[in-house]
Amino acid sequence: MIGRLLGLGLLAAVALPGTAAAATPEDEKALALNVYHEGRSGGRAGMLAVGWLTLNRVRDKGFPDTVNGVVYQKRGKGCEFGWTCDKKADEPSEAKLWEQAQAVAKELLGAGPPADPTKGGLWMHESWRKPPSYTKSLVKTATVGKNVYYKR
Repeated sequence: MIGRLLGLGLLAAVALPGTAAAATPEDEKALALNVYHEGRSGGRAGMLAVGWLTLNRVRDKGFPDTVNGVVYQKRGKGCEFGWTCDKKADEPSEAKLWEQAQAVAKELLGAGPPADPTKGGLWMHESWRKPPSYTKSLVKTATVGKNVYYKR
């Protein structure tokens, strides 16, 4: 069943909030996968926050200018989002959460996305972990779901 859910059946391209760029079907799928893998433990609110972090990065000059580019961005020998290079299957295994992630991605890329709960967040870490050293030079903007968000 999950395999069938991966086919998103999306529009050709929709505008990204706050940019002149358009999201492709690949971008929407990448956003849904990122929202699922990085935000599902925080429920819908956590998924929206991860989605906004991804879109905030698309708008920021320090990151790639597409959703797909942001989601699959490499960082040194690793990746910005661990699930993209952990050598585990990326196909979602929880049907209801995957459906919710797809709906959140579609909503975020739609004409009237909800407000950004991260308040411009560009970085995050799990709330139960010690803040990474790079956060010392950043401004904490929010805690949503199980993640803490930061901006410059």
